[in-house]
Amino acid sequence: MRNLNLCFGIFFAGLAWLPQATPAWDGFDAATAGLVEIIPDSLPSRGDTVDVRNYDSDTTQTCLVENVTQNSRTVEVLVRWPDGGTRMLIMEGR
Repeated sequence: MRNLNLCFGIFFAGLAWLPQATPAWDGFDAATAGLVEIIPDSLPSRGDTVDVRNYDSDTTQTCLVENVTQNSRTVEVLVRWPDGGTRMLIMEGR
């Protein structure tokens, strides 16, 4: 029985070392209606940088948050892409 407890202890300790999925915040790009997610999964503030993953092109880009507007059902996040363009991302409400 003692060996079994030791095995379970080692197993659960090993689980702590496995990579964990990064929580992301789902929404869509208002210009293209493409699905996107923002990493990290928290409400950004103006001046923050976020990683925006675009599901259509399967790419991730780091963007600067220009403005955040909360509505009753959504959060609108205006981001500036590395190429200088801006996009409005409509995210699930918080």
